[in-house]
Amino acid sequence: MRLFDIIGFALSNFLRRKARSALTVFGVVIGTAAVVIMLSIGIGMNKGFEDQVSSWGDLREINVSERYSNYNEESDSYEANTSRVPLDEISLADIRAIDHVKAVSPGIWGWGSYLIKDNLERCDSANIQTVDAATMADFGYEVLYGRLLDERDVGTTNFVMTYNIPFNFYNPRTLGPDEWFKGYYTGKDDTELPFDPLDDNIKYQFTWFYGYGSEPIDYSMPRIVLQDAKCVGILVQNASDVENYGQDSDTNIYMDVEGYRTMNAELQKNRNKYYGIPEDQDTISSDVVWVGGGGQSSSVVEGRESIYDSMTVLVDDTKYVLDVTKAIMDLGLEVNSSMDYLEQMQEQTKFLRSILGAIGAVAFFVAAISIANTMVMSIYERTREIGIMKVIGCKLGDIRAMFLVEAALIGVIGGVIGVAASYGISALVNRLAAGGGMEAFGIYSSEATLSIIPFWLDIAAVILATVVGVVSGLYPAIRATRLSALEAIKNE
Repeated sequence: MRLFDIIGFALSNFLRRKARSALTVFGVVIGTAAVVIMLSIGIGMNKGFEDQVSSWGDLREINVSERYSNYNEESDSYEANTSRVPLDEISLADIRAIDHVKAVSPGIWGWGSYLIKDNLERCDSANIQTVDAATMADFGYEVLYGRLLDERDVGTTNFVMTYNIPFNFYNPRTLGPDEWFKGYYTGKDDTELPFDPLDDNIKYQFTWFYGYGSEPIDYSMPRIVLQDAKCVGILVQNASDVENYGQDSDTNIYMDVEGYRTMNAELQKNRNKYYGIPEDQDTISSDVVWVGGGGQSSSVVEGRESIYDSMTVLVDDTKYVLDVTKAIMDLGLEVNSSMDYLEQMQEQTKFLRSILGAIGAVAFFVAAISIANTMVMSIYERTREIGIMKVIGCKLGDIRAMFLVEAALIGVIGGVIGVAASYGISALVNRLAAGGGMEAFGIYSSEATLSIIPFWLDIAAVILATVVGVVSGLYPAIRATRLSALEAIKNE
């Protein structure tokens, strides 16, 4: 018997009992739609968590710091780490050597500098963030005007400012403490900067002296020295802040870490001379000693000490973040990343997603029983026909194939209709979730949808429905081939 004949017989029998075939297909439709919707909700939850965590920072980034404590399993408590690995050039080189590390940007926590413009205006809210100028582009910063920091800026005081900085300059000689603020950028395209920050005629300087321009300077003390700097770029507006808070309030300045270390050391030296404080001592407390423009001196391993306060590691792909995290921890350093929070969120909902998957599996199992029942009933109704086919020499394989094709046909038709129906159900689920249902799952991303059906899930669902149909029809098909030809012919 030709394949075409087998398919023709299977299709003919499928259409012979339209009501029963339709009910069986309907069972497969329900099973397929249930599986697709349950899995789509799990996919949507994972995507929602990912979008939410991504809004906090790049999932590929890992923040590295010293390990200040170790967990003691015997005492079930944390104990101070007496031999912390410092964040120095050796640690920096070790991290850069780890596979799949794309870039590393060491950071220093500044004690506070104030940006002066043309010896007249100052910006108190500028927060200096240190980066490795050579890798700034790798970390996804986007420039609106000018350029990002690059190799040319390593070791210099050149900087890139956020869009809000120009709005925060004021003249302390003419404005009171409550009058300096000019307003945040609100995300409107027609918002104009109050001046061109990239104008070469503008002179930028940094100082440690908060009272610059508003408080008298004691000229009996050493002269207050300002450090010259140059703005080379302005970053794009922070669209996330505008969307979530109605305004962009980012007031960061980005400078090369080595350039900042040099500038910071000079500013600190000048400040200490002004106040008559030893150069290795901070003005806040005589018990706190600061090193090299970095953080508090805290760890010495074989004569090493920290010169950085933190490091930001960029992994080339999110799938390697956990591997890189483990490798950094093996160096004796502390790590945290957005991926950690994402995994925690997904782990918390793992049980719920398992339940949803189980519901879909049960629905498919019921559909499989329905297919098997239909095919067994078909054998009883066609016993005489099967007997005649055997008598005239029809191969057992062809008889078996005829029933398997019929079962597969039920699976394919039910799978296709089930997938189509799942899109309508998915749209309904998303509409209901948009009214506050996302928060019930712990997802607070405004762009997230609860049910997401990727194309691969459509294909997988149809294939699964077909496989379930074939497997469900396997027993009836074998049973048909084992019927006695003579007994089958006698059957009415």
